[in-house]
Amino acid sequence: MKLVIALAPLALAACNFAVPDIATVPDQPTFEEDVKPLFDDHCNLCHGTSPDRGAPSSFRLDAYDDTPGKRGAASMAGRAVHAVEGDSMPPAASWGDGVGPNGKKMLQRWIDQGAPRSR
Repeated sequence: MKLVIALAPLALAACNFAVPDIATVPDQPTFEEDVKPLFDDHCNLCHGTSPDRGAPSSFRLDAYDDTPGKRGAASMAGRAVHAVEGDSMPPAASWGDGVGPNGKKMLQRWIDQGAPRSR
């Protein structure tokens, strides 16, 4: 029991808690203006330049394009939205502190519009 209590602060530090949902859903969300800031708030601590906290090293969500050996956000858009919609990501979602309804709508709209990079 003491080990669980001792590790709890580490688990909580892995996620950015209390980030409010985005205020409005943009009509034409883009990666650079809308999606990357959301990923920065909720995902890129683990799925960024250097994977952290057990995140897979085969992709990153802080870069739009694929790079050698890593898929970028454009390639991973569908999987990312699926994970966020199902509340399996970010891990804080299981405690009720996930992306939020407007953030989820924005990600789905971004996908529906072809995951554009910028306006």
